[in-house]
Amino acid sequence: MKRKEKLGAVILLAAGLVTVACSKRTPRHSTQLSSSSSVSSQVTSSKNDSKKENKQAYKKLYQPVFDDYKKIFSTPNDKSAITNLYESLHATERQMNRWAIENAVNNASEMRYAFADLNNDGIEEFLIADLNLSGKYLLTGIYYLQAGKPVLLAEGFMSKLDGGNRSATIIYKGGQVLELSWTSGTDIGYGILYQLNAKQETAKKLQEKEIQIQANDIAADFGKNASDQIDLRGLDWQEFEVPSRSTKSITEQKAPWNQSKSAKLEAFIKDWGERLGQPNYQKGIAGGDVGPDRLYTLRDDGPSEKMNAEYSDTGLGNAQYRIVERYSNWDKYPDVHSYFFAITNTGEAIVFHSPTTNGGVMYLKPTENTEIQAEFKRLVEEE
Repeated sequence: MKRKEKLGAVILLAAGLVTVACSKRTPRHSTQLSSSSSVSSQVTSSKNDSKKENKQAYKKLYQPVFDDYKKIFSTPNDKSAITNLYESLHATERQMNRWAIENAVNNASEMRYAFADLNNDGIEEFLIADLNLSGKYLLTGIYYLQAGKPVLLAEGFMSKLDGGNRSATIIYKGGQVLELSWTSGTDIGYGILYQLNAKQETAKKLQEKEIQIQANDIAADFGKNASDQIDLRGLDWQEFEVPSRSTKSITEQKAPWNQSKSAKLEAFIKDWGERLGQPNYQKGIAGGDVGPDRLYTLRDDGPSEKMNAEYSDTGLGNAQYRIVERYSNWDKYPDVHSYFFAITNTGEAIVFHSPTTNGGVMYLKPTENTEIQAEFKRLVEEE
């Protein structure tokens, strides 16, 4: 995937980022064997077995993080799907930044992980990086163990939008980690220098301060220099062991909704509304649009319940209800009718009606109008 933006001088500083081609990298633990020494061969084999067992043990300890990345790599590059994914990741108390998630979704084939004992206490931390097209590792996440559970310490990411958030992380010898955060187009950012503690205790904040992004050597403000950085080439980077990790099977699913169907529905709604004496239906909920997390069922036989819903342009996603279209006639207030066109996770087409005209939430129930329901179902099933 081609990058549309360069990370800039600060990101390059942050990664310490050294050029390295994976295919030409010498493995960290490679050992040159002597064909004349069977003892050396046996010792090396024993060490390799020990390393494999050690790696498997740490994989179990950091399994919640692996589980989150499995979800990430199986998510299509769809805005609504990524938004819903953000709300479902719970590997650690500190939630991943949305832009870090989107970066991983978009660059699944370039993501790598490694274990490393950064503070030399005998317990390994978990590092995740993006091997970007320039052949450099951009650290996107550093996790450590606290009382046996993984904790997200620092991140690195870059939003696609101008004026978006940026973050970069540098690892220093002795278990110190510097996380830098800023917004594109500004001169002011923020930095936090952490110290990883022994015995799985909570990492300590050594310093935190505002920084001048345009400064030549930001790390110097925290008493650090380039010679203190960990050389990322020395780590044993691995590909994530996720089936179909390229997300090809997900993204190639035939979307049940598209622009052509959307245009047909719009033409139908215009004619349908006029025939009902309710002209001027407009896309969206113009009088008080709300997010999908503010939608509730409208029930006559019991209490309302929050809907498991998301907005989607394609009908693909992770929620039970993927809402692809919304129409309302707010010019007729207070006699307002709002319609939500949803495709369920089982492929069913349902049109919801809402009479809600105020408040921060909207209440929905399946429409009783069979004509609009039948037309939407027909369009969803149309090839």
